[in-house]
Amino acid sequence: MTLKLYAHPFSSYCQKVLIALYENGTVFEYRMLGDEQSNAELEALWPIKRFPVLVDNDRTVMEASIIIEHLGLYHPGPVRMIPEDAREALDVRLLDRFFDNYVMTPMQKIVLDRLRPEQDRDPYGVSEARAILDRAYAWLDRTLVDRE
Repeated sequence: MTLKLYAHPFSSYCQKVLIALYENGTVFEYRMLGDEQSNAELEALWPIKRFPVLVDNDRTVMEASIIIEHLGLYHPGPVRMIPEDAREALDVRLLDRFFDNYVMTPMQKIVLDRLRPEQDRDPYGVSEARAILDRAYAWLDRTLVDRE
């Protein structure tokens, strides 16, 4: 059975999974979210209705980082996304969580706020998200200064 990925192209979390799939030439069916049928399928698989979600035979795998690790275990390709060395893997996992929690989540808060009607906007939340981004980028600049 073909892998089936429920995702949306504008989601950075989905892009992470797509990178892992494309880098290794993994065959999969892309179930793009946004229409009634694919959204209903997603909800039946994962009532939380967050994405990406990967279906691998009878197994449903949620969350981008877990999906990438699942692919490495069950559908490995020529490119390892997580290093075999446990210490190096910790560094990769840290940056993975860092970008999700301190870059993409605040960025998403800012973008989604702009899509809301003006009376429902959250200026405090957006200000907080921008402050997190400022600290995150400063940390990245210091941490990655000598890395490629």
